[in-house]
Amino acid sequence: MLSRNTVNMIIIPMIILDLAVCLLLLRKGVNARTVGLFGSFSTLVLPVLSSFLNNQDLGPKYTLIWVMSILICYITVNLFTALIWSLILCAYLIAVAWIKINNVMIFVTPGYSSASQYLANPFTVGMYLLFFIRALGQYYRNLISMEQMRTAEKQKQHLSLINQHLTKQFLLVKGFSASGKTAIIKGEPELLESCFSEIEKHCGSAIDYLNDSQGK
Repeated sequence: MLSRNTVNMIIIPMIILDLAVCLLLLRKGVNARTVGLFGSFSTLVLPVLSSFLNNQDLGPKYTLIWVMSILICYITVNLFTALIWSLILCAYLIAVAWIKINNVMIFVTPGYSSASQYLANPFTVGMYLLFFIRALGQYYRNLISMEQMRTAEKQKQHLSLINQHLTKQFLLVKGFSASGKTAIIKGEPELLESCFSEIEKHCGSAIDYLNDSQGK
């Protein structure tokens, strides 16, 4: 507004509106992948348009927002789409290089000046860097949280298997114990000895299984 840059006075509110719409879509429960695709593409293309009409400016305030746009695409969508966004950006940079080398005259928006861009760079770069750190920090916190949830789920499944195995062993021991009581009443020492052998075997199996589980 201070420099009366007509293009930026139109495009910057569009970017803010775009990000606000993305937040509303997330609150409405729209898939983060879809929102990330829309948000990252628009925050790539709109600054490209601003850069092109501002004398093909490739200063830090444009470079950083392009980098963060591709980063958000990589985090929320996938690597393949992020590579496509990178190719679009590279194509624009190649086009700018060709324009500058061949001194092609392109419309420059009223109000653009290199001096105003230099004055804006410290503020915009600081803001983008803070967001960059925040985005990466949240991304890695989410990864750690997901890994902890997976570990807890694996432990839960492992404990369930141990419980099933031990329940099976104890049911067998209970059955052989009942058979042993019957053998005592009927005076069948051979059957009683067989029951004791089976009880010992299954108790040993349960102990070995617990030791193996603890080792794992």
